[in-house]
Amino acid sequence: VMMTTSELRTMLLLLTPALLPAAITAPRVVSPRAPSAVCMVRPAPAARLLFVDGNNLMAHRKVTKGRDELAAKLAGIRPAEVTLVFDGKRGEAESVSVTRDPRVVVTRGGDETGEDRETADDWIARQLDAASRDVQIEVVTADRNLRRISHMAKVKTINPAKFWRRYLPRIKGLKNDYANAPKND
Repeated sequence: VMMTTSELRTMLLLLTPALLPAAITAPRVVSPRAPSAVCMVRPAPAARLLFVDGNNLMAHRKVTKGRDELAAKLAGIRPAEVTLVFDGKRGEAESVSVTRDPRVVVTRGGDETGEDRETADDWIARQLDAASRDVQIEVVTADRNLRRISHMAKVKTINPAKFWRRYLPRIKGLKNDYANAPKND
């Protein structure tokens, strides 16, 4: 027996729910979200790392006085553990200053020919691989390759020009976000 769509629709409307199979009349149960769709909780401010590509940041601000001058400008950044990473010059050994604020890392410059050299980008990428996912990490760089590596590791990147203009005053506590707060008379 051939039926048109409208005839089939009419026939279905006439059927009572008692005659329909249980699969059709049973209420639909919506399954809960998958466990991977859990909201991520932002880590506490103490668990925040800020890696700064020092040579890249100096080039954007035209700070030519050297590593110590840049480290002095970045001193006092409050809610983050700041690591300022510089490319080592040829023949320069890797060094890490753990007592300074910020921590300054100079990568391995390799021998006089530049063999066995580690760039600041390589050092930061290695730290991103080894870092815990519970830590909020940000990388200040304009280097395309390092930005790509950071994005693959789900790490926020900040452009050096934007860092100098917007982030540095805020994270040092020199500027607040309450410019539109009502004035008390």
